Amino acid sequence: MKFNEYISTHHVFLTRDLLKNADSEMAAKQQLKPALASNTVERVRRGLYASNAGRFEGTGVDPYEVVIALDADAVLSYHSALEAHGVAHNVGFECHFRTNVAKTPFTFHDVRYVPHAAKSGLTTQKIRGRAFGSVLATSREQTFVDCLKHPEWSGGIEEVVRSLSAMPYLDTVRVAKLAMAESASMAARVGWLLEKKADQWKVEDDTLDMLRAACSGVVSKLDKSSDAARGWSKGWNMRLPEEDKEVRSWLL
Repeated sequence: MKFNEYISTHHVFLTRDLLKNADSEMAAKQQLKPALASNTVERVRRGLYASNAGRFEGTGVDPYEVVIALDADAVLSYHSALEAHGVAHNVGFECHFRTNVAKTPFTFHDVRYVPHAAKSGLTTQKIRGRAFGSVLATSREQTFVDCLKHPEWSGGIEEVVRSLSAMPYLDTVRVAKLAMAESASMAARVGWLLEKKADQWKVEDDTLDMLRAACSGVVSKLDKSSDAARGWSKGWNMRLPEEDKEVRSWLL
């Protein structure tokens, strides 16, 4: 395939894929430099490029296209998973994903891409989109636990609670088991939110009792990074970062 044909049919691509599909690897390397100089092609990060040629001129680049091109097996996580599931309360300007292909963050078109190490045993699902085909994201249940575990990567604890409480449905038993496999503190955080949304998600008493038993005798914090203890959840022996009335107002 000729260089101009390739960049007119591939929006975001790796150098190795360009060279593998080129009629002449040497010619493709030679043509890439002037294409970058004219902004026909943009460098996303080392070895990864975005095309502005042909039908891609002026279209912009969807962040998920970047992730898929970098690693087809990458998994959108944390706030990016909330966005993929359509429940994020606020728009994020960081794209978090799990991969072993990249190790350091990079920025392209005002979006900061933050790779996290791939992890075995994650539950995932495919999310479809118009611009990028499909991409893997953590499942609703995995996202629920991940975001409560790492609110710093998920927009902060208020954003986490608001977003998770917008989930239309959940396998709450699965959520509970994932939380208990993490820690007693996670059992408390997850139990607190499941209890608050028990009617909407049809949470069984047995599930809440299981979580209470898992965190019995442990003092936890809803937001692990907050030193403030302005509120208290007696039922879960857990410190709240704001007064109980304020935290309850985050529930949708």
